[in-house]
Amino acid sequence: MAEEEFIPYKDISELNKELQGMGRKDISNKELHEAVQRLTQTISGMLEVFGAAAEQMKLEEREYEMEARKHEMIASKLDKVIEQNRTIAEAMVGIVDMVKERIVAPAKERDEMPKPREESLFKPKPFMEPRPFKPMEWQPRPEPAQRTQPMMAQPSMPQAMPPVAPQMAAPPDFGMPPIEQVPPPDFDLEEPFGLDEEPKKKGLFGMFKK
Repeated sequence: MAEEEFIPYKDISELNKELQGMGRKDISNKELHEAVQRLTQTISGMLEVFGAAAEQMKLEEREYEMEARKHEMIASKLDKVIEQNRTIAEAMVGIVDMVKERIVAPAKERDEMPKPREESLFKPKPFMEPRPFKPMEWQPRPEPAQRTQPMMAQPSMPQAMPPVAPQMAAPPDFGMPPIEQVPPPDFDLEEPFGLDEEPKKKGLFGMFKK
């Protein structure tokens, strides 16, 4: 047998009361009209609310479109900036590669070249013996050749006699012998040439003239 579902008594009694109240209550046309008007006003108010919400949504949609356009412009500018940065990065990589090829690689090759041994670097040089000192031999200096042309004799001018110093007083005698006075020397002076006579010139051509 199928199991039967039992309804509680309390629910059945409440339903019965509601049916009895509906059958006894009489609703007039006026109350029904007023209820319909209230319902209409409520619906119209709801429609106004929905209309305002629709207008607000349209405005928001326009603003969203404007924002979307701005975002597209910003995105396109960012794409250009990214492309420029990529170009700059590629150029930097090329410069770094060029520097490595021209500077780093030769320096690395120089570092990798075999270094000379330390012994050869610090090996002392052989001691050089000093050369023996040789005294310089004295050689006579060659005398200049004597000139064959005789020198012209210059006339000697008379010299004045030096003034005779006055005799000084004899110093006191302290038991010493007296000092002998030496007479002044006699100077043989040649007679000067006359005013009318000129000294004979002796030269290279005068030797052959008589």
